[in-house]
Amino acid sequence: MMEEAVAWWKSQGAPGDQNALIGLLKEVQQEEGLTPAGITEIAGLLNVKESLLLALIRRIPSLKLDNTHILQLCAGPNCGKCVSLAKAAEQLCKGRTDIKLEFTGCMRLCGKGPNLKLDGKIYHRADEALLKKLL
Repeated sequence: MMEEAVAWWKSQGAPGDQNALIGLLKEVQQEEGLTPAGITEIAGLLNVKESLLLALIRRIPSLKLDNTHILQLCAGPNCGKCVSLAKAAEQLCKGRTDIKLEFTGCMRLCGKGPNLKLDGKIYHRADEALLKKLL
């Protein structure tokens, strides 16, 4: 979705046209939320600095940066067998509003599992120690 939105807003003049850039940020906010990882992706696709996007977000009252991190645990046939990792993640995320815990389908990296993603970055051979370090 992100690449399509960026491509369309580029055709409307983003990033050079500030109104088009704001339109892109508003669309992403409505569809997915403005996350740190999303801002990094948008900046990369537009070949602009993240600081430019963050400055716009601060300046436009209707734009809000969602500081929620997304922790995704692979729940595929192999990684899903690691119940202790899932329980540890649930315990570490319990009561926290800055982390959204999700269980996904197979990440197709079974030979390196158990696998998890934090804000889009994949970590292999995950265990409770890695979770504590990341969170």
